Amino acid sequence: MCDPLSMIGFAIGAAQQAFSYQGQVQAANEQNRMYRENAARANQNARDQMFQTQQRMLQEQEKAGAEKADNLRDAREAKATATAAAGEAGVSGLSVDALLAEFDGRAATANDRVDQNTEWTLNQLNNEMKGIRSNAEDRINSVQRAAKPSFFDAGLRIAGAGLDSYNDYKVRQRTTGRV
Repeated sequence: MCDPLSMIGFAIGAAQQAFSYQGQVQAANEQNRMYRENAARANQNARDQMFQTQQRMLQEQEKAGAEKADNLRDAREAKATATAAAGEAGVSGLSVDALLAEFDGRAATANDRVDQNTEWTLNQLNNEMKGIRSNAEDRINSVQRAAKPSFFDAGLRIAGAGLDSYNDYKVRQRTTGRV
């Protein structure tokens, strides 16, 4: 295979394959860089959203505590007013005791509702945090990682270019009449 055209063809084919391989390596590196950046942004976004959700959970618990304290304070005030009014009116006995117990019962019922609503809200916020994590994973998986091209594949394509050059050489030999 000393034919100059074949050698030039082989050299050009090999150079094309080498440049193609290098381009594929650069494209894979760029794709993987985009994947890493996307994953970092998705994870940071998820952390920020989870932090905000956790802040909301703390606020809901603080709110519930304040509502329960208000319910107990209102019940004490109502009991004190009722006790004073009963004393001024000279009323006592089971009816006053029942009225005072009613105030305690209403405060307890109100606090039970506050606890139940707070529990529901916290459960919902926990579910939202699971959704935040799932969204982050979906966002990360939306950008595919790239596999680096195989040097073996590039070698086979270079060998293929060599065979093509050799075949061209043989075809030229036959058409020119040289055997």
